[in-house]
Amino acid sequence: MFLDHATYLYPSDNPITTFIRIMGRLIAPTMALFIAEGYHYTRDVHKYLKRLFIFGIISYIPFGFYRTGIFYPVQLFSGSAVPLFYRACGEIVIEPYAFISMINKTLVVHQGGIILNLFFGLLAIYLWDKVNISKYLKLIITLFLLWLAEFGNWQYTIVLFCMIFYFFKDNPKVMWFLYTVVSVLYIFSVNLFANPLHFAFTADFVFYKIGMFLVPFWFMLYNGEPGSKAPVHKWFFYIFYPFHLVLIGILRLFV
Repeated sequence: MFLDHATYLYPSDNPITTFIRIMGRLIAPTMALFIAEGYHYTRDVHKYLKRLFIFGIISYIPFGFYRTGIFYPVQLFSGSAVPLFYRACGEIVIEPYAFISMINKTLVVHQGGIILNLFFGLLAIYLWDKVNISKYLKLIITLFLLWLAEFGNWQYTIVLFCMIFYFFKDNPKVMWFLYTVVSVLYIFSVNLFANPLHFAFTADFVFYKIGMFLVPFWFMLYNGEPGSKAPVHKWFFYIFYPFHLVLIGILRLFV
């Protein structure tokens, strides 16, 4: 994850950068698997949800700093299917459908990190697994969660991955078919949810995203057993995620 995020400090046409980004596509699906497995093994899903929500909010400012080089709370406005990277030195160039924009002379960051979307993924699993309401209402709430995911990294795809890995765990053929469908949408940057800065159903092929097709082979290494419950392992990711974003944000000021 650190190397994948750090590649944005270097030219995108560098073959080493491209290779790291391809391999970096394994990260988010792995996080989605952790959410699905975590829901299965957790002793208190409510505490799990609370923890993800809190650190999702905490990570918003570090993610904005990592992307823009500006470290202060900014106005949250809307999502973007194709986040772009901007250097902190010099003028910040605003382009159509960009990750950031200027609205009334206010710098607006349209996305936070991935943790908030993992929260939405876990919430969607809990909704369909435990909440006793009609399926139609569940569908409406799920669509709302997918739209909310526009405010986070990987948008709706990470929420769908969480649900796919949990509900179709015992049916690998269906699981990997649905995973492939969502991955193709991600590879072509297809945004299913329109917002003020990005129209739905636009497509833009991104080569390094083909790393998504390596995920099934990567998952073959997972033995299906729960991981360590030691506090250091439980809290490491929550602390490391915003920390590494701040660290890369600082490094990019000198690159």
